[in-house]
Amino acid sequence: MNDNGHTKIISLLGGGKKLTARLKSLTEENVNEKTVYSWVQQGIPDRWKVAVARCLLEDNIEITQYKDLLPPGMSIDNLTAANNSIKIFSDSKVLKATEEEILVNIDKNLAFNIYHLMLKVRRFEEKVGQLYSMGLIGGFCHLYIGQEGIISGIESLASGDDCFITGYRCHAHMVSRGESLLNIFCELLGKDGGSSKAKGGSMHLFKADKNFFGGHGIVGAQVPLGTGIAFANKYLNKKAITFCFFGDGAVNQGQVYEAFNMAALWQLPIIYIIENNQYGMGTSVERASAMTELFRRGESFGIKGYEIDGMDPLSVHLCMKKIYEQVLNENKGPILIEAKTYRYRGHSMSDPGKYRTRQEIQETRENRDPIERVRTFLIENNFCSEDELKTMDNKIKEEVLNASEEARDKDLPKESILFDDVYYENGINK
Repeated sequence: MNDNGHTKIISLLGGGKKLTARLKSLTEENVNEKTVYSWVQQGIPDRWKVAVARCLLEDNIEITQYKDLLPPGMSIDNLTAANNSIKIFSDSKVLKATEEEILVNIDKNLAFNIYHLMLKVRRFEEKVGQLYSMGLIGGFCHLYIGQEGIISGIESLASGDDCFITGYRCHAHMVSRGESLLNIFCELLGKDGGSSKAKGGSMHLFKADKNFFGGHGIVGAQVPLGTGIAFANKYLNKKAITFCFFGDGAVNQGQVYEAFNMAALWQLPIIYIIENNQYGMGTSVERASAMTELFRRGESFGIKGYEIDGMDPLSVHLCMKKIYEQVLNENKGPILIEAKTYRYRGHSMSDPGKYRTRQEIQETRENRDPIERVRTFLIENNFCSEDELKTMDNKIKEEVLNASEEARDKDLPKESILFDDVYYENGINK
């Protein structure tokens, strides 16, 4: 549709002011007159097209010439037949805690604990990167550096009964669930005492006693598994939430939508979290997804979606706390979250990351780093001094170093255990 077409639509619907009011009423979304008039040059965004089409339909305006207002798969006949029963927007929306909300609801201890976990994850991952570069860690290895704000903001509100499951970028989730750094290092180095008995490596970390169910190497495979965990919890009447993490690359997998359907059908207590770090391996979201508002991917199943800023850990905590309580206490699951974040390193340690510029990475580090964000909050509110935070950092570095050195000194597992734990039968590992 050309610019003149957009101008005509606005005119047919009573002008910018009237159309703005109608869209607000119809969708319960924020839009202003300036934005509406910007569509003349920029085009109507996908998320507003159906709403505009509905306005045309309500005014008995022939919309045959405006077919491009309808999303793929929806015909004019479909829109007409649906009449007022069609839901233009779900309750999906962008959530962001204000500075005032953060000041009122985030105390020193909470901010301190979030900061401590983020720092622990980052120093751990930095050491893992060093060990990998030294040839001491084999296989694939995916680091979480830059994304720490998501897991820290969620772990700070989750209970021990809640279940976590994720993909192959799983080191941070293992740390957050309370596994010792020594055991994780042993697993990564293939040494005796590893969390998965040195059989899983970087992509298959588990801590069942803390309800962390992996680390999964197959893209998107954790989503149906996490859905099954949520089903089990509901079946057994357990008051627990399943947090199922996956990436923007996995969101286009078919098994993800099969799981969404089941979760919605059975109203399972699960929160799906898309950790959108902007690149699926080396492909940007814009090049891989026809609809880039990933938090809306569950709408066809009636799943509410929310976008949050994964680089703002304190906002993550407050936004997720509200959602968590709704799912836990009001049975409003499932929920889909898109946490906008950014990884500083390549997709894996073997990825040189040539598909993006150094400037892009540097600007994100300087302006949006989640650790620096909370560090500034702690100092500006006189919760901690710079010296106290430096001392914390030094202690964490020492803890990480000692654990890595101890793991390096460990023996390799005995070959005799290679075929243990292949399957479980009658209470016995086979």
